[in-house]
Amino acid sequence: KFDSGVLYTYLYTVSVGLEPAEADHRTTAGFGMEAVVQLRSLWTNPNNEQEQLVEIKFQDLKVINNVTRNESQSFFKDSLVEDLLGHPHLTDLRKPLLLHYVSGNLEKLFAAEEGNVAIMNLKRGLASLFQMWPHSGTRVENDVTGRCDVLYEVSGKEITKLKDFQSCKKEDFGYTSTNQVFGTSMRGSSKCVYSLESHLIQAMECEESHEIRLNLQSTVGTKINSRQRLLLLSTNPGESEFTQPGLQEVLKAFEELYIPITIHADPVEKKTCTSCHLIINYSPIRKTLKTKEVDVSKILTTKKFLKVVRLLRQMKKENIFQLLRTADHTVISFLIDAATAALTPESLEALSSFLDFTNRYQGVLLQRFLHACAFSPRPSKGLLNMLTRILSSKIPQKDVQETAIITLGSVIGKMCSAKMCESQEVLFAKNLILDGLKSSTEDSEMMPYLLALKSARLPETIPILLQYTEMSGAVSSIALSALQRLPVEHIDSKVKDRMRQIFNHRNRHFTETVRLAAAEVLLNNEPLHMDIRNIIEAIGKEGPEVSRYLASKIESIRYSDHAARKIIHDILKDLKLNNYNHLSRSGSSTVYSGYMAANKDVMSSYTFDFLFSDYGFLRQSNTNFYTHINGSTMHSVQVSMEAKGLDSLFGNEGAEEEEEIEAEMSAIVLDVQLRPVMIFKGYSDLMEKYWSATGEPENILRGNILIIDHLQALSLQSGLQALIHIQGGLNLDVTGSIEISLLSQQSKSTIRSRGVLVVYAWTEIDTSFRQAGIQTNSESHAPITVVNTVSLSQLPISHCLQLKKDSFHYRESIVIHERFPSGKKIMMQKGRKFTLPGEETSLHQRNSEVCKKLLED
Repeated sequence: KFDSGVLYTYLYTVSVGLEPAEADHRTTAGFGMEAVVQLRSLWTNPNNEQEQLVEIKFQDLKVINNVTRNESQSFFKDSLVEDLLGHPHLTDLRKPLLLHYVSGNLEKLFAAEEGNVAIMNLKRGLASLFQMWPHSGTRVENDVTGRCDVLYEVSGKEITKLKDFQSCKKEDFGYTSTNQVFGTSMRGSSKCVYSLESHLIQAMECEESHEIRLNLQSTVGTKINSRQRLLLLSTNPGESEFTQPGLQEVLKAFEELYIPITIHADPVEKKTCTSCHLIINYSPIRKTLKTKEVDVSKILTTKKFLKVVRLLRQMKKENIFQLLRTADHTVISFLIDAATAALTPESLEALSSFLDFTNRYQGVLLQRFLHACAFSPRPSKGLLNMLTRILSSKIPQKDVQETAIITLGSVIGKMCSAKMCESQEVLFAKNLILDGLKSSTEDSEMMPYLLALKSARLPETIPILLQYTEMSGAVSSIALSALQRLPVEHIDSKVKDRMRQIFNHRNRHFTETVRLAAAEVLLNNEPLHMDIRNIIEAIGKEGPEVSRYLASKIESIRYSDHAARKIIHDILKDLKLNNYNHLSRSGSSTVYSGYMAANKDVMSSYTFDFLFSDYGFLRQSNTNFYTHINGSTMHSVQVSMEAKGLDSLFGNEGAEEEEEIEAEMSAIVLDVQLRPVMIFKGYSDLMEKYWSATGEPENILRGNILIIDHLQALSLQSGLQALIHIQGGLNLDVTGSIEISLLSQQSKSTIRSRGVLVVYAWTEIDTSFRQAGIQTNSESHAPITVVNTVSLSQLPISHCLQLKKDSFHYRESIVIHERFPSGKKIMMQKGRKFTLPGEETSLHQRNSEVCKKLLED
């Protein structure tokens, strides 16, 4: 409580520092402030002395260096406050702020006008310091950082205040990626110690720290340290309090009109680009878009992609449209990637005007746009509305329409992850997919809608997916793959009953691949003892290759950390099942699983499934790579190839019931389902592609993807604001091929993934008189190739699987900068780089022996 007729004068100091997240880099940016502030009580409620209106006012202000600099970098020396702030901002700073206290709680703030946002936040930070509770315990407080849980500990004349930043709630500002693997982790702490004498604050010291890191790579991020101090300088006679009976009467007594303002900090407005129209003639950007530089294998292209995205976010629709319209055909795909990633209303409107979904000649560009939408790290309602408008109109190209349907499912899934599932826009999009599926009569019409549901991963669609497991092989297979992607808690007894029916049904109604997919659902979702025993007992009752596949699957799980491992060990105590005759099966079908790499942040794993026909030809292969971070798992890459009817090429006419010769490839990349690609369909198509083959692989995905997109305004207790940006761009080139040699009776499937990842993370604290920032940049390049070679020249067939990792290149740099109104700046940089040599991963001893013999031959 402040006494009437007393003027309290305090010395107030603030310091803030920014450091890289990694302790190896000892580099700091920051600054400090020192001010004299005065307080006086304007009014005390005559009926409640715990309710007061207090005036707080900045007097002198000095900006100081809190980081050791040499003499040439001491830019504040002999600088006048007015020169640093400018007269308008200095006037804003010196205007008083009124604090309404009730029983130690800061209830309201009043100001004559809002003024400069950054300066008003500084005043809020100072006001928040005087919120204090003289009793031990926990309570909720509103201050500059938000509405937070606070713990008080009282010991004699000292009060310690601990704030739980995880509990703080305030109006959201910014955005983040919906995929946790590409998200961030943050932790913060705050401790304030007050020294009191006769219930008056004599001194206060507050220490605050925050740490934000990228989940994918914890070396990318920032540490923020801040300190505040108050010291009572003097108490002098001052003006008496107002005598009005109520608060509103006191406010009306002032000459100026005081209005209530929020206690929480306002986000500092982002600076807008005043000359962004110049991008059209901006030579560095034009140079970026030269054909030779727009190559997914080049790190430079990825860096320029992120730069163009940032520029496009500041441009008007007309300028973006003009840039698209006049772009060379060799770079237009690059610009569509960037404009879609920008995700502003202006960029989406420009794309809507430029792209024509009724124009067959724009097919490649339309596919590029739809892929960019599917990979959007934080899709918006505007993007969703654009996709639903596209699908509500007639699209003449079947492949474009199918891609649009699947993309819509991916966007719905991400918006549901962001807790937007019940918005009108998402509900409309869901119904669009469900109505389309319901009205489809042909298998080919149903499949894209089912793939959309697979992408959306909506538990509410489980009854629908179960219904479609009754359909033909291709439709049933997609419905089962959609069930496989749902969270384990939603795979209930009804789902498992249906999976048991499918797996145990050995007639021709369900194909081998469908039945094995049902077994996969049972194994991967809180497996039951009876289900695993049933699967193990089925070994030997099936055909040779299915039996071999199941035995290999059980063996793979048995020596892994799979949830079913313990149950399998218990079941195999039964020697009727755990014996050579039962588990050792001849055949080529195989399941491999293992770990590729692991560090303190990320673990990467793989599984390879290969199912052959009983006559030796590959029926289905699944190549899977997963990324595991902090309990979250991402399906990084899956490439599935399925072939039918190929046994007849080698004279096995009775191998299967009549099946048309065909091969199809399907892919999931970064948890996003892509439209399947038909490699060949029918004997004539196979022969045509066989004789006209150029050796070029089939493109699965190629483009520039924004996978990390994070913006956050972090309000410090001082009222200073840290603006945190993290962007990550990935250039991907995923290809797959199947080569068949009728002469040597060999088949080879190859999947190659080349990716360049560039991440920029920068944190800045910007005031009207100084800016301090720190930036972490990382670049990495890691191609992976999977080759599966099968020789059918003699029985038993030879089967070799190779996992080849090219050299891994990594570079990281740290840049700190400080800027001043005069234009002077300080910049320092340090970094590191390394290369890990490429290698071929040894998967299994038996596989290594076969590969050695086959490749030598």
